Amino acid sequence: RESPLLLAVATQGAFFYAVRMEVVFNAQELVGKLTELTKVQIPRAANLALNKALFATRTEFKTYSQSIFNNTVPFTQNAVLFDKPQQVGEDLRARVFLRDSAPKGNAPSNYLSPQISGGQVYETRFQRRLRARGFLGGSQGEYMIPSARSTKRPTSGEYVRALWGIQGFEDLRLSGKYGRANYKTAGSYVFVPRGLHQLAVSGISPQISQRARMVRQLNNGRIPPAGIYKVKSKSLEQKFLMLDKVPQVRRKFDFHAFAEDSIEEVFTKEFVSMILR
Repeated sequence: RESPLLLAVATQGAFFYAVRMEVVFNAQELVGKLTELTKVQIPRAANLALNKALFATRTEFKTYSQSIFNNTVPFTQNAVLFDKPQQVGEDLRARVFLRDSAPKGNAPSNYLSPQISGGQVYETRFQRRLRARGFLGGSQGEYMIPSARSTKRPTSGEYVRALWGIQGFEDLRLSGKYGRANYKTAGSYVFVPRGLHQLAVSGISPQISQRARMVRQLNNGRIPPAGIYKVKSKSLEQKFLMLDKVPQVRRKFDFHAFAEDSIEEVFTKEFVSMILR
C-alpha cells in the first residue's frame, strides 16, 4: 500500500515558514513484487533511507549555498539542520530547517529570510544598536553597510569598535572638551550624518555646525559622505557607508523546493537499494 512520509520544512525566527510536504511512495512500484520478508523490511528501510536523505540535504546545501550567495561563511554553509525520522501512527515524520539560534550574532533563519521571501534585507544587531542610539533614523529607513573602499570584510570586533567609538566621539563632543589631541585618546571612530554639509551651511543648529567643524578638522577640511569613519593621522578612512533606504533583495533561494527535491531523490534511491540488495 502507499505510505506517506510527512516532512515539515521550516525556517524559524523573526520570520516563519512551514510547509507540510508529503512524499508518498508505493513500495511495490519501486521494487516490484513484495515478499513477506520485504514487507517486514519496508519500515526500517524507509526510516534509514529518509535519515540518509535528510543528511544528504544538509551536506548538499554546503555546496549549493556557495553558488547562490556571495562570500558564504561556514556558519551559513552549515545552516541546514534536521530532526531524525520518527514514527507517528502510520506516518514517518521528520523535519529539515534552517538554524534558528546563534550564541553570538544573527541566526541563519533570520538573515536568510529575505533571500527566501524577497523584500527588505534583514536588520542586523549592528543596525538595531545604531538605530537605538539615534545614529540611524527610524522613519527614513537608513541603513549602514560595509564600505566598498575597504579591502577586507569587517570582523565582528570592527563592528563593536565602530559602535563604541562613535558613541565615545558623541560623548566627548557633548561634554564640550573636544580637541583633536583629546579625541585621539578617547576613541578612533567618527559618525558623519546624512546631509551634514548642507545642514551646517544653513546654520539651522549650533550643534550641527560644531559637528561639521570637528569632522573637517579630522579630514583635511572636508566633510565626507554619510557613514562611519576611522580616524587616521591626517584624514578619515571610511569603514561603513550610510544608505538613504534599507536595501531590497529579490527572492533567490527557494528553500522548500530545494529540500523537497533533494530529499525525494535521495530517499527513493536509498530505499530501493536497501530493499533489493
